[in-house]
Amino acid sequence: MDLTTGKNSGFLQRRRMLLLGLAAVIFCLSISLPYFIGILSLKVVLALTFLPFFLWLLLTYQEVALLALVTAHFGVGYFIPDVVTQGLIRGLFLLAIGFVLLLRTGVKKSVTRISTPLDKWVILWLVIVSVSFVYGFCFRHNNMRYSLGDLYKFLEIISIFWLTTLIVKDNKQIRFLVWGFLAIALMFGIIDSMIFFTRFRALGDVLGARVRYAAQFSSIFALVLTVSLMLYEQKRRIRIILAFLGFVFFVSFALTFFRTGYVALPSALIFIFFLYFYKHRKRFLPYARKFTTLIIFLLVFVGLVSGIFTLVNIDIIKETAARFYSMSDISLLASAQIRISEAKSIISGGIAQNPLLGAGLGAEYNGPRLQWSSDPEKSIMWERKHYVHNNYLEFLLRTGIPGLLIFLLLALKYLKDAMRFYLRSKNWLYQGILLGAIGIFISSGILALSCNLLYSPLLFMMIAVTYCIAYLEEKFRLKTRENE
Repeated sequence: MDLTTGKNSGFLQRRRMLLLGLAAVIFCLSISLPYFIGILSLKVVLALTFLPFFLWLLLTYQEVALLALVTAHFGVGYFIPDVVTQGLIRGLFLLAIGFVLLLRTGVKKSVTRISTPLDKWVILWLVIVSVSFVYGFCFRHNNMRYSLGDLYKFLEIISIFWLTTLIVKDNKQIRFLVWGFLAIALMFGIIDSMIFFTRFRALGDVLGARVRYAAQFSSIFALVLTVSLMLYEQKRRIRIILAFLGFVFFVSFALTFFRTGYVALPSALIFIFFLYFYKHRKRFLPYARKFTTLIIFLLVFVGLVSGIFTLVNIDIIKETAARFYSMSDISLLASAQIRISEAKSIISGGIAQNPLLGAGLGAEYNGPRLQWSSDPEKSIMWERKHYVHNNYLEFLLRTGIPGLLIFLLLALKYLKDAMRFYLRSKNWLYQGILLGAIGIFISSGILALSCNLLYSPLLFMMIAVTYCIAYLEEKFRLKTRENE
C-alpha cells in the first residue's frame, strides 16, 4: 500500500514538473517570437520575463505587493513623470493584491482580516469622498481627469489600509515589511546621492544640485524608523546594521536640502524621545544611557557627513543653514509668499463659496507661479492650478469641512491608540516598530503642510501595521493567561 502511494506521488510530481516545464517553454516562445519579429521591444520583453517571478512572489508572499506599491509611490517618478501614468501603475499593484486575495479566498474559502477601531472612521471618510466626487463631477463639472485622479488618491490609501489588515497576520510578515521598507529607502538614498554628485560636478552649485526625488521623503521616514529600532534592538550585529543604515539615510536626507524636513524630522524625533522616556521613567538610568549613546551616534553622523563633504569642497552645514533660513526671508518670492498667496486663493475662490462641500474632487483654483522677470512685481503670474501644496487645505477644497474633520478625528484616534499600544507593549521589536510608526505619522502630519504626504501608502500601511501589532500582542497575552 505504502509502495503504491509512493509511486503515485512520484508520478504526480513528475507530471507536475513536466507541465511546469512545458508552460515555461510556451511562455518563452510567446515573448521571444514577437521580439524577433519586431512586435515587442526589449524593455517589454524584460518586463514580461520578470512577470512570472513577480506573480509567484505575490502568491507566496502577499506582503511583497504592499512593498511594491510603496516603492512605486516613491520611485516611479524616476522613469515616468506623468502623474496619471504613475497612478495607473500603482493601480495595477492594487489590482494584483486584490487578485491574489481572491485566489486565496477560492482556495481557503475565506480570508480573515484584523478589525480596527478606525474601520468606522475610514468608512465614513470613504462616504464623504464619494459624495465629493459626485458633487465635483456632476454638479460643478470639474475636469474628469483631475476628478478621477483625486478619487484614486483617496481610494489608494484607504485600500492599502484595508489590504494590510487582510494580509499581515504574524510577526514574520511585520519584520519583512519593516526591513523591506528600509531596503527600499536605502536604494533610493544611494540613487539620489549619485544624482546629486553628478549634478554638482556639472553645475558646481550645491543648492542647485539638490535632489527632489524619492529620498526627499523616504529618507525622513526611514531615519525615524531606524532610530526607533536602535532604541530597542538587543543584538549588537543588528545595531551595527541599523547604525550604517541610519548614516546613509542621514546623508541622503542632508542632500535633499528639504526645508520642511528640517522642521518635520527633529519634531518627530523629539516626540518619540519624549514617549520613550515617559514609558521607561521608572527605570530612567539604563534607558538614559541607551538614549545618550544614540544621541552621540547622531552627532557623530553629523560630524562624519560634514567632514566627508568638506573633502569635496561642500560645506554642508553652511548650505543647510542658508536653505533653512530662506524659509523666513520674506524677500524671497519662492518662500512663504507663494504659499500664503496660494492659501488665500484657495480659501476665497473655493472653500468660502461652499464650506460644507468644498469645490469637489478635481477642483481647480487660481494659483501663483514664479516666472523670471527683471521686475519683481511681474515675477508672479496667476494661472489655473489643480495641485495644492498644503494637504489640509486640499482636504478642505476637495471634501469640505466634513472631509477634513473626519480625517482629523481619524488621525487623533490613531495617535491616541498608537501611543496606548506602545506604552502597553512588552515585545522589544514591537516597541521599536510602534515608536517608529508614531514618528512617521508625526513627520507626515508636519510635511503635509507643504506637500501631499497624507496620500502616502507607506503612512496608511504603518497605521494598519500598528493595529496588527496590537492584535498579535493581545492574542499572545490571552494565550499566556490560558496557559497559566
